[in-house]
Amino acid sequence: MGEKDVAEKTLEAYNDVFADIVNGLLFKGGRQVISEEELVDAQPFSMYKADGRGRSQERDVAKFWQKGRIRLSFLGLENQTSPDADMPLRVMGYDGAAYRAQLADDGHEELYPVVTLVLYFGTEHRWICPRTLKGRLKDIPPELAPFVNDYKAHIFELAWLEDKDVEAFKGDFHDVVEFLRCQRKHILYQGTDRQIRHVHEVLELLRVISADERIRDVEIDILESCGEKGGTTMYNMITAMIDKGQERGIAIGQERGIAIGQERGIAIGQDKTRRATARRMLELGKFSIKEIADISGLSEDEVKNLSL
Repeated sequence: MGEKDVAEKTLEAYNDVFADIVNGLLFKGGRQVISEEELVDAQPFSMYKADGRGRSQERDVAKFWQKGRIRLSFLGLENQTSPDADMPLRVMGYDGAAYRAQLADDGHEELYPVVTLVLYFGTEHRWICPRTLKGRLKDIPPELAPFVNDYKAHIFELAWLEDKDVEAFKGDFHDVVEFLRCQRKHILYQGTDRQIRHVHEVLELLRVISADERIRDVEIDILESCGEKGGTTMYNMITAMIDKGQERGIAIGQERGIAIGQERGIAIGQDKTRRATARRMLELGKFSIKEIADISGLSEDEVKNLSL
């Protein structure tokens, strides 16, 4: 499992972030239909049989939405960094396994709905792959087409969400989506004044998305500055990263300046040595201009100028 997968799952596993994602994407204006207190972790693993052997499949993040003992729904999140033509089949497999598990659960007589959301984190290209099972199938015989059931993958291209859709997120995920949109547009993300609740997890996700190691450099300082407050703003974090980059630039500049100075000092010393050698040979009067140039490392014109 890659760093990006881990960072995405770690942040989304928090109930408040999970609820914010579902409310923000499914309900108009981010209406708070699901609260974090109503979410319970679900088993992300399910089994299926292939080639005569039992195999497992794992969702990225899965939770039950329930009120008291009444289970209202099974909710799953799937993360994608690049388009996947088989996504409709994968979602169908996950959802089918979740419904099959309900049939095997003697404690629940009533079936509850299963909803899967696919979060596309890509910033370079739109999702161009099929979003439905029928879109994935090729050359369906016209006679069979009416009898082939379709299945849709609900794919959300986060970096292409409109302003009004981004404002539907009320928590940490708002800044993640804003960051992705800036990545897509190749512009500097300046942050917002919203409080970040899960500072470490947000920083880790932004670090692996952007490959900007300044984030890791300032993370300890940022976490220490949060203290008991438990959060800071993305604007403050971005400012700290920029400042750190400037400090690093100054340090590198100083190091380069010292190195260049040392190189120049060595070069000057070597030149003085060559000229002193040439002058001594000239004083002895036993060597030709060419011989002095060969031995000292100076050019013949330089040796001639010393003799003037």
